[in-house]
Amino acid sequence: MASFPTQPAFVVHPTGWSENLLAHPMGRFLHAHEKLFDAADWDGARAFYTPDFEYVNGKGQAVSGAAAAGDALRGEYALFAAFFHEPVYGTAHAVELPAGEKGYRLFGCARMFVNLPAGNQEVVEKAHVDCHGRAWECVANGAFLFDAVEDEEGPTPEGLRMKRFQIFADPTAILGEAVRRGVVPVEALTGGGN
Repeated sequence: MASFPTQPAFVVHPTGWSENLLAHPMGRFLHAHEKLFDAADWDGARAFYTPDFEYVNGKGQAVSGAAAAGDALRGEYALFAAFFHEPVYGTAHAVELPAGEKGYRLFGCARMFVNLPAGNQEVVEKAHVDCHGRAWECVANGAFLFDAVEDEEGPTPEGLRMKRFQIFADPTAILGEAVRRGVVPVEALTGGGN
């Protein structure tokens, strides 16, 4: 078997924001961010970002700058009446970024639970249950890549700020339900109407 360089990593298979995930500073930092983010407290979440924060969406499109990237993130989630991210896997390790900044990189997988506006539906079924027992209308799996850098003035005791956030997800099932309800036009799925 070939030899190759390795480095220490923190690997976790949590059920939501469980203690084993919160044992790592990056887990605690991301949980604090997620509480604000999932409550749609966009200004509170933006306090977690570096001034040159970069958001990369599921199509690979990048937006830089805390204000612009924060607005892009907000736009990605604007369709949802409510949402919750439930972590199911994470790997974190120390990193030094090209600019010499030190911090952590975390790659994680999560289930994203979503409620949509009712649209043309009189009765909306909530068939998906999260780790807290709450029922939701839709669920999708996604992966997320986070880079956080050391910042003594960061918003949490961990002294971190988010430098980069990338989403890897396929929203087709959720968009399909939104189209079925008449909340968004079919062009949202087909890319037509540009």
